[in-house]
Amino acid sequence: MKPHFFFVVLLLCVIPAFAQDKTLNDYFPFDPPQTLKQWEERRIELRRQILVSQGLWPLPEKTDLKPIVHHTVERDEYTVHGVILEAAPGYYLTGNLYVPQNASGKMPGVLSPHGHWRGGRFHELTDAEFAKDLEIGGEKYDPSGRFPLQARCVTLARLGCVVFHYDTVGNADSVQFNHHRPGFRESMNTKENWGYFSPQAELRSQNIMGLHTLGSIRALDWLETLPEVDKSRLAITGASGGATQSFILAAIDDRIAVSFPAVMVSTAMQGGCPCENACYLRVGTGNIEIAALFAPKPQGLTAARDWTSEMETKGFPQLQQLYGLYDAEQYVALFAHLQFGHNYNFVSRNDMYRFMNEHLKLGHDFGEEPIEQPFVPLTVKEMTVWTGDHAKPSGDQVGDDFERKLLREMDQRSQKQLGALSIQERHKIVIGALETMIGWKEPDSDDLTLELNLPLQESYGTRIKIRMIDKRSGLTTHGVLLIPSTTPTTGICVFVSKNGVSDYLNEQGHPIEEINQRLAAGKSVMILDLYGQGDHSPDGHPLEKAALSFYGDGKQPWQKSLVYTYGYNLTVFSRRVQNIMTALAFCAKMPPSEQQLTLYGLKGGAPYAAAARALIGNTVDKMVVDTEGFRFANIETLDNINMLPGIVKYGDLPAILALSDPATTEIHGE
Repeated sequence: MKPHFFFVVLLLCVIPAFAQDKTLNDYFPFDPPQTLKQWEERRIELRRQILVSQGLWPLPEKTDLKPIVHHTVERDEYTVHGVILEAAPGYYLTGNLYVPQNASGKMPGVLSPHGHWRGGRFHELTDAEFAKDLEIGGEKYDPSGRFPLQARCVTLARLGCVVFHYDTVGNADSVQFNHHRPGFRESMNTKENWGYFSPQAELRSQNIMGLHTLGSIRALDWLETLPEVDKSRLAITGASGGATQSFILAAIDDRIAVSFPAVMVSTAMQGGCPCENACYLRVGTGNIEIAALFAPKPQGLTAARDWTSEMETKGFPQLQQLYGLYDAEQYVALFAHLQFGHNYNFVSRNDMYRFMNEHLKLGHDFGEEPIEQPFVPLTVKEMTVWTGDHAKPSGDQVGDDFERKLLREMDQRSQKQLGALSIQERHKIVIGALETMIGWKEPDSDDLTLELNLPLQESYGTRIKIRMIDKRSGLTTHGVLLIPSTTPTTGICVFVSKNGVSDYLNEQGHPIEEINQRLAAGKSVMILDLYGQGDHSPDGHPLEKAALSFYGDGKQPWQKSLVYTYGYNLTVFSRRVQNIMTALAFCAKMPPSEQQLTLYGLKGGAPYAAAARALIGNTVDKMVVDTEGFRFANIETLDNINMLPGIVKYGDLPAILALSDPATTEIHGE
């Protein structure tokens, strides 16, 4: 048992403080732990957080990729194929495979996600863009400077790598969705047939970024099976949004041996597109720490005159320090070219080739010759995979109806997968997800403080206004403590609800009957104002809607995505559960320690109480809840105060309730 928490007595009423929520444009520093043991513990926790955010906890059962490799284009030193993979039943991942000719032995395999360049995999610079890059020295040669995405695939193939250059949703040959980032659409916000960006999708952790990450995992699944590929030398490189996919996959998939994310990893802007954001992804963390998960394996980064411009002094030294825990500082490198704007240009590509040459053991001595050599660019017709006998998807394979079907079937497969687990295995998965969603850890003795107002004498005993502060997060928990005149007390009852203290005290501040009954039985009663309730709200009135952040001016549907709020901040629901857990932690330390602690979740408080008890475990001796038939799946708006992304995926409120001991849990309202 941990030591008692520190108590502070105040003489004046306190004013609730509300910290400013984070946005993707804020500062995301990384403070490396002091020991490798601390980092390995954090690493497990953070990898799970990423997987939960992507809808990949647990990883979905892998279906047949049904690979189609066709439409071969022969070049002097390499061959290019069109590739179609069924990344999930009915959903196609498309791209080009570059294979060296006349190579002997097995070769490294490199994934090449393209990022947000115009046209995606089909990207080509205009004459004016190419002329400008030549002028500033970002590019030196034609055609590599006109076709920079093709150039890196061609050059890696010439260096002896098998390269898979694949599409992200809504780009190039990825035609099944109407848009790369369609955003919230009222027509797709239905309970039974929903689309991405809707409450139902978010409640199941179905997001565009997760679909991209699943695509990258499945691309790697296929690449490592190719007979010419060496499974011990798998790498990934991309820039901008392609870099996000690179460091995310490298963080969660141990098969990647070398990673080179360009112009993305920094302590500044974390990624502007919904395909780079997901609920929970960067709560309490950022891209530097996520990139650090790849340690101690070789990782190269680039910086430019963009949000990565301060990497040399903010971010990279901390990455080096983290790699130092493994005595592997030499395996992380930063190539800063601040004279250029956001890019993956000739200069940065050269850095990447040299890095891959060294760490994939390609065995080249580049000397003075330019690494990139002239090549014959592929035309769009040569790059497309929808040709010949392989017609472009149409009808029910594309558009809104396809999107609804894909998400519905993904949900069904997820439910089947979880349902096939043993109760113990399923509970372990749900607890892991809930820990990520709520984000609360057991405090040390100096993490929490309790502030007490002057006690008021009442007919039943004493009333004290209280405020508990978690110094780790700054989150405060408000409430009143009612102590009966009967001594000694026989237990502590903690009450939570939809509206807080006002649900249990009348306008005169007197307890309602069910509270009086506990006091008469000699029990102390703690009634909480959770986040956004009573003393814990800006105006004293309970929050009716959650405040959501937008990207930019919020005029486009995708800019209103929930990921821009809950990708960086706890949900209202999570903060309320943390409030309860803080209060319970205090109650467990209050003398006498052997008295019974009972948690009541009534009047709309059941889901908060259930989640708190599931996570805090044996601290609570008994729980009484009235669910009133509540289900998260019935939430219809993104700004609902009980929005908890992902929870329906894991079984909704019944799954949370099932985590508590049934012998000490009293459930009403089901």
